[in-house]
Amino acid sequence: MPTTFSGRCACGAVRYECSTAPLGMYHCHCRACQRASGAPYSSLLILPASAVSISGSPARYTASTAGGTDHPHSAFCQSCGTPLFATSDANADVLIIKALSLDDPSWFHAIADIWTASALPWTTCDTHIPKVYKAPPLLLQTDVVSM
Repeated sequence: MPTTFSGRCACGAVRYECSTAPLGMYHCHCRACQRASGAPYSSLLILPASAVSISGSPARYTASTAGGTDHPHSAFCQSCGTPLFATSDANADVLIIKALSLDDPSWFHAIADIWTASALPWTTCDTHIPKVYKAPPLLLQTDVVSM
């Protein structure tokens, strides 16, 4: 896993660079991620916000938390619509990056499926990683030694 990496939106108007390894990587099945990604779940990297530098001006949207999500604030490219980031009021020092916005997403490896309470019945989850009904307090990469 790289300790520095970068990513961008589809058109390149918003770019980011990160200077540390992720704290955790998940497949999130909450309704906000489903809607934002147009898919049954969104693959996410959890990072200290202070380790990420962003260039460009992403648009911001706040979802209702009634749909069950721990990260209701999302950011996306206002030109091409690519979902990029998410944040929460409860963990303001943490930035969530959408894994498929990485310049090289091949190294991404989820350590758990989270918000499985909202998982769609036709979704096939990876049987080799833990399932978390809602959100973990913050399951870190170092907490999962082997599967």
